[in-house]
Amino acid sequence: MTLHRHLTAVLALPLLGLALSACANENEAASGGDTKTITVTDALGEEEVPLNPKSVVVFDMGVLDTLDTLGVDAVTGVAKGGATPSYLKKYAGDDYLAVGDLFEPDLEAIPRAKPDLIIVGGRSAAMHDTLEKNFDGVPVLDMSVDENAYLESSRKNILTLASIFEEEQQAEKILAGYDDRIAAVKKQAGGAGKGLVLLTSGGEVTAYSLNSRFGFVHDVFGVTPVTGELGDTESRHGEAVSFEYIRKANPDLLYVVDRDAAIGEEGKSAEEILDNALVKKTSAWKNEKVTYVDAEAWYIVVGGLTSLGTLIDDIEKSLA
Repeated sequence: MTLHRHLTAVLALPLLGLALSACANENEAASGGDTKTITVTDALGEEEVPLNPKSVVVFDMGVLDTLDTLGVDAVTGVAKGGATPSYLKKYAGDDYLAVGDLFEPDLEAIPRAKPDLIIVGGRSAAMHDTLEKNFDGVPVLDMSVDENAYLESSRKNILTLASIFEEEQQAEKILAGYDDRIAAVKKQAGGAGKGLVLLTSGGEVTAYSLNSRFGFVHDVFGVTPVTGELGDTESRHGEAVSFEYIRKANPDLLYVVDRDAAIGEEGKSAEEILDNALVKKTSAWKNEKVTYVDAEAWYIVVGGLTSLGTLIDDIEKSLA
């Protein structure tokens, strides 16, 4: 029986180099003969899961990204009905069972996938208890990323997933390359001026800074923020700002996330929205330092192994 975990403590993140050791404790299952299990730590605590599960249902795009990058072919059911990143489009096809969307599971469809592991995270984390209650005996992992410790949390989750499928060596190699690139970016960012992250949606503009969902621009990559915290840091959609605010903030580096493009909504593009006389007076615009980032990686695929590399690509491009 799956142990229901009522843990409310903040996830304790290990040092980057020690992340794998926290999730590499293998055991023989108490029942099930030769079936091997591994004890891992997710956002809610420890959970025993099958080693190399044969059927995995995934409700998080970052998790799907990581499993796909590692070449795991055990995914049988995925959340559909929302935006699927272009490089993961195959999972929107008929070869993968639709098991609900990112906010609500299809409790009738999931059994058809015969899962021996279910994974949620981020937008789908709220359905964890419902899934655990309805599928007693099937472990449910919450692989949400702690946005206040984006790199450490993403790295831990990636290595946890890699350990379940015995792909640690591949994951560690990719992450080591990322670490080198991030170190180089930090050196460049120190002298590149101040940065601001904007998100456009429905013709409106919101801004993000420290302790926000895009705070990794500053605390991971070392870009100096133009301001401290902006409004309610718990808001998922940032602080609404005017073009006058952007002009007065006068960022040297401007990072723009086009939410509509990420979720497939029609409307004005980020480029059209920011084609404004006030924005054009900023140092970022004058010096061609406005970076329209990969909106799928920044907004949809949180903490995935490939999307993390894409974030680095965008920051490198902005500093070139």
